[in-house]
Amino acid sequence: MNILDRYIIKQYLTASLFILGMIIAIAVMIDLVERIDFFLDRKPPFKEIIFDYYLNFIPFWADLLSPVCIFLGVIFFTSRMAGRSEVIPMLGAGVSFYRIFVPYLICAIALAGVSFYFKGYLIPRATEERVAFEYKYFKKKTIHRKRDIHKKVAPDTYVYIGFYNEKRKEGHTFNLEQTKDGDIIAKIEAKRILWVDSTENWRLINARLRRMNGKKERMWTTTELDTSFLLYPDDIFIREEAEKTKTSKELVEYIKLEEMRGSDILKALNIERHRRLSDPLAMIILTIIGYAMASRKSRGGIALQIGLGLFLCLLYVGLLFGSQAMVSQTFPAQRAVWVPNAIFLPIALFLMRVVPK
Repeated sequence: MNILDRYIIKQYLTASLFILGMIIAIAVMIDLVERIDFFLDRKPPFKEIIFDYYLNFIPFWADLLSPVCIFLGVIFFTSRMAGRSEVIPMLGAGVSFYRIFVPYLICAIALAGVSFYFKGYLIPRATEERVAFEYKYFKKKTIHRKRDIHKKVAPDTYVYIGFYNEKRKEGHTFNLEQTKDGDIIAKIEAKRILWVDSTENWRLINARLRRMNGKKERMWTTTELDTSFLLYPDDIFIREEAEKTKTSKELVEYIKLEEMRGSDILKALNIERHRRLSDPLAMIILTIIGYAMASRKSRGGIALQIGLGLFLCLLYVGLLFGSQAMVSQTFPAQRAVWVPNAIFLPIALFLMRVVPK
């Protein structure tokens, strides 16, 4: 790595991190203004506001905004280098256009790797703590009750709960049915069901058990029965951003479980799974576009190139969220998430080919 490589890497990281820091500072200030009434009303401890909320708020937004901030950083410092006529002497000294791009690529790949690791392991834990804080203070007056709950807990086993109270972890009018070839072969009914934290099992109160074998049927009752099946209180009341609180390994297992259940949150889960790979790749693609756009000296100066960069950022974000909103059975999540990269990658390669060298 020569002096030129170190110079570009320093400029790349400095510009990108500076823009990211400025945007995060603005985001924190906006959030503080919005939350100040809640803080004064609910009076959470200052320590929890700083360590449980904002220290977990910053990594989430930093990772979310990093592709755009890196792109703007590349546009800014590269156009400034071109405006100072620093690129032309490099080319005149025999350094090829693509060789100048090598430190850009090194930084982009390194930051993409860091982002991939953060998305998969560190940010989910930070998001979990932030969401817990929000439910503790911001949403504590929400009514946590639900009626007519239907869940699939095994390939041929279904659960119904007529009424459930999250605060008490208690349900009423419980039914569990096991089927085979469309016929019910076993059924459990209970007037009340309780979640026992110590054993992580469900306790059935006043239960009746039935087992059918052709025309024969056995039935018995019990006042109390502890049992377990693939359903937890958090599966009944799914918190907001649940997909963002899972590590990559946990997310894959959770998707398999919810696919078996036929859950209605599969769309969000699959979007999150694919974004954890597509967002880091977007850093590399946007770096290529930023370098190709800004390495040529423009008559409009830095302002014009930054303006074009902002336009492309808005176009990228619009494509990303627009395609995600169109997710359906005929337009799967993986296709929606990868649409912006699929469009911008050919643009990046085309610009690298046609830009004057």
